[in-house]
Amino acid sequence: MQIYKNPNCRKIRGSHTLEVSCAHCKTFLVHYQKVGESNFVKMYNDRIIEGVIDFSQYHGAINCPNCNERIATRYITPTDKKEAYRLTPSAFNKKKSNLINGLNNLKYISHFCKILNW
Repeated sequence: MQIYKNPNCRKIRGSHTLEVSCAHCKTFLVHYQKVGESNFVKMYNDRIIEGVIDFSQYHGAINCPNCNERIATRYITPTDKKEAYRLTPSAFNKKKSNLINGLNNLKYISHFCKILNW
């Protein structure tokens, strides 16, 4: 399974990373930057970090590559006219991931190692 970086992704301040997977076969789908603790009902395209789907191409929906179950449908949000994916309830699992926090911690560790000459 190949992981594709999203070319539209930008780092969102104050976000945490979610790992989204298929509820039926438990296959990893995407890493997503979630802001706030509200319900997870849609994924904005510019907050998807990476996934098993190539986001540089147009997709009408996100389907699981393993079992072909529909996870989300693409739409344009009516309020801010941004491209997003509306998630199908009970078709996905999510859990917090330390993808971005782990990268930030590596920066701090390398910075302190330079200070201490390790």
